[in-house]
Amino acid sequence: NMKGRIVFNGNIGQESEFISRFREQLLHSEHHDPAVRDSRKVLMITAAWQKREFKEGHIRQALHGIGIAPRYVDGYDVNVQNLSIYHDFNTLRQADDGLYRLYHAKQQVILAFKRFYREKNSGLIRILQKQLALLRESFPGISLAQALSYDVASGRQQLSQYNPWQMLYHYACQDIQASMAKLRAHDERMLAICHELDAAFVENSGLRSHPLYQRLRQELMSRVLSANSIFIFGGHVAVLFNRLNFFDLKDSFLEALDRGTNFYTVSAGSLSLCDYVVVFDEASSEWTQSSRMYDFELFDRGFGLVTKIQLFPHCKDYIAMEDPDTIAYTAARFSRSLCVGLDQHSFLLMETYQHQGREYERFTSVGQDEGLYLFRPNGSVEIAHYGTELALPGTLPYESRAV
Repeated sequence: NMKGRIVFNGNIGQESEFISRFREQLLHSEHHDPAVRDSRKVLMITAAWQKREFKEGHIRQALHGIGIAPRYVDGYDVNVQNLSIYHDFNTLRQADDGLYRLYHAKQQVILAFKRFYREKNSGLIRILQKQLALLRESFPGISLAQALSYDVASGRQQLSQYNPWQMLYHYACQDIQASMAKLRAHDERMLAICHELDAAFVENSGLRSHPLYQRLRQELMSRVLSANSIFIFGGHVAVLFNRLNFFDLKDSFLEALDRGTNFYTVSAGSLSLCDYVVVFDEASSEWTQSSRMYDFELFDRGFGLVTKIQLFPHCKDYIAMEDPDTIAYTAARFSRSLCVGLDQHSFLLMETYQHQGREYERFTSVGQDEGLYLFRPNGSVEIAHYGTELALPGTLPYESRAV
């Protein structure tokens, strides 16, 4: 029994284009449940559109158009279905003002704490940028990638043979690497604190045993688990992720994937399935010192359906792609995964398959008109064109490369 696939897109202009592009896969099913296989049911998640959550008629039309048959129950099409999680959250909010007030207070505290995080995030980025500038005063033309890849440990062994300038280079690189480590540690600490605030709210509000919450969550889970295909569309990333997280749907997503459900995600939807939800602080441009790029900030830990890659949708709009230092900085800051930029026509397919009795993962560039942008630690952007498989741990290209 095969797991489902995920198709990640950056920021497609027309949702219907996504549907026609993957028509074959949408009409096909390898879901473990025969009823789901027969129905070809599609679930749309449009919470990122907020009040416009149900303005998805054009998507419904496109799905009916490729042959996903509607099935009406009480006048609603349940075969092309909206998760309606934004709506369900509002239902709960209207029904229990006390619960909502507790939730809102928790969100306010997270926002207040994130101002502390942002302040330090900007400061650490500014220090890193300044250190690099200082290093260049003595060593013109040195790149961030060079400073980050300098082997401090082996340099330490040879320090006695170094001249003073070599020693300066050694200590400066050591300092720059320490600043990068601080940025990463600061991100992790912020995530841990947000998690604690979330957990305290859940505990103190009795959320998990709230009857209406339980009923709504149960319905949301059954919508997810009865779908052959799930689309998560882009828009307001915080609203989308907060709603999915509020109803604690991570395990349902993982279970759906295990049972053969395919996911199709755009922009904020793609981010929400990553390990990290990376966004931009629009009040801070310390890294580029210009309006070309806002500074990265971490929003939250995502659902982690994909962990080996960190996605950057809208990469051409938001990241100074032509600057090697920016690419090296991005790759180093999110070094646990391969950083992959996705633009409008970039599509990344993630799937699992059997080969000689073993299960492998496969990550393939499947955008015919545009590739994937791989951010390399050396500051280069490598384009993975249509059909290219990424050599990541647990994939065949990676293993055969290591031999």
